Amino acid sequence: MYIFIAQRRKIMQILKYILLLFIFSLSTAIGLLIAKMYENRVKELKEFKNILNIMKTKIKFTYEPLAEIFKQIAKENSSNIEKIFGKMINKINYETTEEVWTSCIQESDISINQEDKDILKRLGKLLGQTDVEGQISEIEVTQNFLDMQIEKAEEDKKKNQKMYKTLGIIAGLVFVIILM
Repeated sequence: MYIFIAQRRKIMQILKYILLLFIFSLSTAIGLLIAKMYENRVKELKEFKNILNIMKTKIKFTYEPLAEIFKQIAKENSSNIEKIFGKMINKINYETTEEVWTSCIQESDISINQEDKDILKRLGKLLGQTDVEGQISEIEVTQNFLDMQIEKAEEDKKKNQKMYKTLGIIAGLVFVIILM
């Protein structure tokens, strides 16, 4: 009987340590995930800036319709940003370019924040509505705004990424210590 109770205590002790390890791992993973969002925001803003450069070039030199430009951008890569352009292709025949651009940017499930989305949505008001020079100048203005947002995002990344990684680990350790 005593052996059975001793074995049961050992099993409970092992389960307790497994649970504590799980809690620590989960807390650390959450901290790393939040930190990764800051990194993704910078990456996605730079990617949007590059795509706008591609759009500007295609509008200026090829005079292709926006639907065709969106299709080419969506085909080139499979990142989250290019997937947004894939959604635009599906909607562009049923709605105006402004509605498609605005809704697809707003509904996108990416790491950029609402301020970034608002800057990008402003571009949709003139896409397909003005002449080539007007569209190119609006894309350039948007790129300049994105440059400022990229700088802000890099500052946020420097400031917050390490903090959230550390916070996740420390929170996990605190929970482990309390539960021990």
